[in-house]
Amino acid sequence: MTAQPSPVPLHLRRHGADPDPALRYLREHRPLVRIRLPGGPVAWLATSSAAITAILSEPASFGSNGFRLSDPASSAASGFSADRDDRHGNITVYDPPDHARLRAMIAPAFSARRMTAMEPLVRQLAAERLDAMARSGPPADLVRDFALPVPSLVICELLGVPYADRSEFQRRSNQRFDCNLPFTVRDEAVRQSRAYMARIVAQQRSSPGPGIIGMIISQHDADIEDRELAGLADTLLLGGYETTAHMLSLGTWVLLQDQQTWHAVGAGRNLGAVVEELLRFVSVVQNGIPRVALRDVSLCGQQIQAGERILCSLPSGNRDSAAGPDPDAFFPGRQHARHLAFGHGIHYCVGAALARLELQVCYQALAARFPRLRPADDGRGLVFRSNSQVHGMESFPVHW
Repeated sequence: MTAQPSPVPLHLRRHGADPDPALRYLREHRPLVRIRLPGGPVAWLATSSAAITAILSEPASFGSNGFRLSDPASSAASGFSADRDDRHGNITVYDPPDHARLRAMIAPAFSARRMTAMEPLVRQLAAERLDAMARSGPPADLVRDFALPVPSLVICELLGVPYADRSEFQRRSNQRFDCNLPFTVRDEAVRQSRAYMARIVAQQRSSPGPGIIGMIISQHDADIEDRELAGLADTLLLGGYETTAHMLSLGTWVLLQDQQTWHAVGAGRNLGAVVEELLRFVSVVQNGIPRVALRDVSLCGQQIQAGERILCSLPSGNRDSAAGPDPDAFFPGRQHARHLAFGHGIHYCVGAALARLELQVCYQALAARFPRLRPADDGRGLVFRSNSQVHGMESFPVHW
């Protein structure tokens, strides 16, 4: 059976923080099902934690093979683009052994020691944005005034990219993830983004800076060409702020519905557990990078043929009973909240530690500065993204 098409594909439908209720039925009864995507292509959709984990754990069976597929199941539909040249630099669609080669180059930049050294900067940047909000006075747009700027500043600092260019790469990022836009518009945004990063790489080749781009040039100069490095840096820039920014705004919306937890966060209590539960409950990354079956595989009683595409619904997997009792509820006291918000397996997000640091620092700073924060106009101005690979908010007017 093949599900019928919809203006918004099933795996991208959201209701506030919640995935579409139809995913719960599939997760419990048909955890691997074929769906038809806009434009006509068919893909498998995995909805249970067990099915998703099995797929992401087996790169020999489920990889990407460097594909660029010109339909909504493609890498471009996830905000990225990669052609058949295996040196495009988009590590998210690299298979072994090239995936390990690139990951080894960037992993030191996200080490525990480096994250500890980054914490004062994150705190400073958060405080500066909150100071600006306080000076301007309410109302404010939490997305524009806080959630987007802080992760943008952090990733620019980490990569060595001029923060002055942020408005342009934020615009292109929105286009790349917005599935309401024509493929040609989104693909052009990818081209522009990679061209921009190619110029940054060329500048740093002549004078390497202290950021990740300069570090890779200094340590691996002969091992990576400009085109591949530009693609790698583009992927890190895009992934380094888009998801964290929308976790900040959407997570704040969830926290404000639980005033006891909001005040505990402001006091710095139980921050780690609260952030893990928010990552599980909110799950802004809808399906990550689509997988391609590299051989015939049997999974969940279904036969997947080599070459068929598979989407993994991470929000659905995170609402699985594997998360513990009442997985559809936000429960900040949940112990050891298992989740797939950062993916799983070899493509587990290399920047997960940075994201956790930013979320903990920013939620606490925001709640401590504005303990009486609330949606402005009873939330009437709040706008959710409607059809995006990264779920979040377009605007979140707040008062205090």
